[in-house]
Amino acid sequence: MKFAVLLFVAGTLVAASPTNFTIASRQDPADLMIFVCDQMPEVCHNMCYGALCLNIGSALTFDNPSATDKRNRRKAAGCIESGGNRCSVRKGHAAGFQCDEYPFASSSPRGTITDRINRCVPAGENSKQGGIINAFYRASFCKGGPCDFNVEFSNAGNIAPCQMDCTDSDNEIIGPGSGTPAQDGDEADDGTDDDGGNPEPTGTSKKKRVVTGARHHYLTSSGVEIDIRGIARIGQRAVTVVARNTTLWDEQAKSHAYDDENDESQYDYMLPNLEVRDDVIIAELS
Repeated sequence: MKFAVLLFVAGTLVAASPTNFTIASRQDPADLMIFVCDQMPEVCHNMCYGALCLNIGSALTFDNPSATDKRNRRKAAGCIESGGNRCSVRKGHAAGFQCDEYPFASSSPRGTITDRINRCVPAGENSKQGGIINAFYRASFCKGGPCDFNVEFSNAGNIAPCQMDCTDSDNEIIGPGSGTPAQDGDEADDGTDDDGGNPEPTGTSKKKRVVTGARHHYLTSSGVEIDIRGIARIGQRAVTVVARNTTLWDEQAKSHAYDDENDESQYDYMLPNLEVRDDVIIAELS
């Protein structure tokens, strides 16, 4: 099974420094996957809160789940009809939002806490996240799965839980959990499905904690500066998925029609506009 570290960050492009490190000669086989959180701050808020504040953790596995498994995971998070999707306009929520779950429906946590949470996020941000995860799963180091990865959150601006400030849940809710299996036909994540009178999840995010940690600042071989709470190694692989044309990506994300049966593959049309930068860490900056 492949191993990777999935790192959600806001990256800053700078002039790349000369380096003797290459992909072939990297010192560490563990990979970093760098996401640009300023492109999806509300989604990153949800992931950070689940991983860091509720102790779900960052260790996930993309396990190639079946459609039934993914549907049951969405129900456990509270993101489909039978799970009580509170982000639906038929629940009185504003239009243009989707129910985002953490951990991803395509993944399972490797820690001891199996809670799944949900947050209502802008639909465009949710689509961008889906496109990036799809590109990561299909890249050479994951090869379509299965693969392990750790979600890390760093350099995420004013996103409080990504800075390990957990004093405010800001609308994250723990889902109803596993129970009666979800049925075929449950609609997921589109923010407009008919909830059939199912109650909203009643759990709230009360497992809050305020934590602190050291930050480490690094430079990648393509000139991306990253600031992470963990420790990377010089020569460690660092992968960033970025849009070649940000205007086109915004348009694709805003117009995307969610299809719960196809899951990540529904974002394949975004791939030509997404560049997967396979870099290495070349220096720790002061």
